[in-house]
Amino acid sequence: MRGTYISRAFNVATLLLVVFFWVIVTAQTHTANVELQLRASEMVDGVPEVISFVFVNHGRYQVRIPPVSPCIGRYSGTLILRLRFLPAVPGGNGVGGGCGGGIDHIPSILDQVKSWRRLEAGESFTATYKRAELFVSQQGPGDYDFWGEYRSPTLSAEEINALEHAGINFLREPLTGAHLRFKRP
Repeated sequence: MRGTYISRAFNVATLLLVVFFWVIVTAQTHTANVELQLRASEMVDGVPEVISFVFVNHGRYQVRIPPVSPCIGRYSGTLILRLRFLPAVPGGNGVGGGCGGGIDHIPSILDQVKSWRRLEAGESFTATYKRAELFVSQQGPGDYDFWGEYRSPTLSAEEINALEHAGINFLREPLTGAHLRFKRP
């Protein structure tokens, strides 16, 4: 009889220990529930000259967002404005561009994350650019279909592991925003 009580107590203690560790692990590895929205402003002849990328945290936990840029960078998130253009007069096409740069000394990922934007549950963050800064300068008459994309930094497995081990939840998944459609006469 006494062995049964000890066995049950051991089983309960084991179950509580498993639940405790599960809570710790899931608290450190929860996935971000962030939505990317696209907003247009400064309309010229029916088409926006300024585009805002809005990150909205729909999750229950804080999410860190690396610095964002329209330029591809190893340690920054990349914002991309996509355009599908149907010209009113056949023969029109879009215009593209690019940029680059370098950093002499790159701090450790745990030092970098200190400057990353903290987005609490229910909060949003907006990054705004002129279309030309996003390498989309099409101006002709026609139908414009814009959508935004976010690409996370290219972190090594060691850097991701260090962030996870420190319990830092960060935006690591690519995001695509809903389409915005406009017509320029």
